Amino acid sequence: MYGITDEEIQRLVAAVDYSEALTITAGEAEARQACRDAREYGFRAVVAFPQYLGILVDELAGSGVRAQIPVGFPCGGQTTYVKCLEAEEGLKRGATDLDMMMNLSAFKSGRYQRVREDIEAVLRVAKPYGVPFKVIIEIGALTDDEIIIAARLVADAGADYVKTCTGFGPGRATVHAIRLIREAVGDRCGIKASGGVASLEDGVAFMRAGADIVALRQQLVGQLRGMGWKKPVA
Repeated sequence: MYGITDEEIQRLVAAVDYSEALTITAGEAEARQACRDAREYGFRAVVAFPQYLGILVDELAGSGVRAQIPVGFPCGGQTTYVKCLEAEEGLKRGATDLDMMMNLSAFKSGRYQRVREDIEAVLRVAKPYGVPFKVIIEIGALTDDEIIIAARLVADAGADYVKTCTGFGPGRATVHAIRLIREAVGDRCGIKASGGVASLEDGVAFMRAGADIVALRQQLVGQLRGMGWKKPVA
């Protein structure tokens, strides 16, 4: 398929954060179906708003698929105290993966220390739970220079991954942005490509550019079913 190998497809599928249930209208049925799809294909995680975390935890039990929630969505403008409470509540209820939105308005105002302190505070809450911690920088609202600054700030704060977009803001993930971020952070942290990732082909392109995790939705499942793709037997 367009020069994509089976090994690349397998690597992508195992790196997918499945975000089909992370919409403003998704209900319990969508959350449960997302979990079934993730279990069938062996995705990395399912992400939904915290109100459906209990469903994710129950449906994904024993599967190895992570139950992921966002923190500070969609603009990061909550107080640090509220973000910490949101993260702590989710972790106590069984979340095994967190995506936090940095304080975008503070960043755009040049208040980089405030942004870093906000990230570090939530990270201190998450650390004892040993979960992957990603920070979203919303690249559609940033210049190339700001993407570099934000990526380095996230890495300096100690996060595990820089994430491109919430999917609720302007712009989308691009190969150019992934390469900028990778050059900025080196091997200090990973990268999650998210926002407007439309297909298996997109996902592989982002991973080739340096992404470690890719957020994808229903179109990927349709492609995999059309190919007759099966989860590799462990």
